[in-house]
Amino acid sequence: MASAKYLFPYILITAFTYVFAKDALSYASPFVYGALTTFVTCIAFFVVTRGKLILNKDTILFSVFYWLSGACLLLGLNFISSSQSAILSFTMPLIAIPLSVYVLAERASRVEAYGAVIGFAGIVVYNLPLLGGTVTLIGVGLTLGDAFFWALFSVYMRKLRLQDPAQTLATGALVSFLFYGALSFTDFSFRPSLNLAFDVGFLGIIAWALNPFLWMALLRTEKLAKLTTLIFIAPLVTLVYGVATTGVVPSYITLGGVVLIFVGIYTSNILGGRDADLVQPPATPAPPLGHDS
Repeated sequence: MASAKYLFPYILITAFTYVFAKDALSYASPFVYGALTTFVTCIAFFVVTRGKLILNKDTILFSVFYWLSGACLLLGLNFISSSQSAILSFTMPLIAIPLSVYVLAERASRVEAYGAVIGFAGIVVYNLPLLGGTVTLIGVGLTLGDAFFWALFSVYMRKLRLQDPAQTLATGALVSFLFYGALSFTDFSFRPSLNLAFDVGFLGIIAWALNPFLWMALLRTEKLAKLTTLIFIAPLVTLVYGVATTGVVPSYITLGGVVLIFVGIYTSNILGGRDADLVQPPATPAPPLGHDS
């Protein structure tokens, strides 16, 4: 089981990332917002690493995939709502499992795969009341691109787990900033406000600095197939927050989705651990976080 001290903060942050990102696009275009955010992220990581980067082929590939995931997320949010974006982005586990087999030779059992499918079905059912509104094909395509590159950079995070995590993420942040900065001139829109400053601070420090660090910490100790199914808990955080702040009891459809999510998580992480079909080479122990490679 993944370490709770990393897992629960990661899920909590993920649950609110879509809302803050969508709000920020009211004040800045996606590339401008991305540039502002990754500039803050770079500062945060460069303070920690004292400007040290890691430049090798796999780290550069990770950095490009990391940028593509964020860019697709922000561009997609121009066309669809934050709730619709979250639903589509959570196809990530279904993509990550075959990618981990292909890139890492890290096989998932049939039961783990079934758990991922059940969990995703729960995500869809859970969000059925929120699926109204206009959904464009370009918005769907971009958000599915976010899911694909989220899965891909997660695979590379696990592949690079023996490297210093802060230096790896600092490299990803710098590459992202350079891409966002260059492309911001193609669609420059910027309206300063306190809301935008708060959104930039949240995404730059919490969502794109702390959260990837937590995700990498998890990937150093746990199989990707198990972790990606566990993050289906994120929508439940939003549900609890909504009930606590509004007092509105969710519909039976939403509660049915919650049940399916828990069934998927249980299937993948509890029953999957007992599946005799699982064939995986012994994991290479990772050095402690902060190890300087």
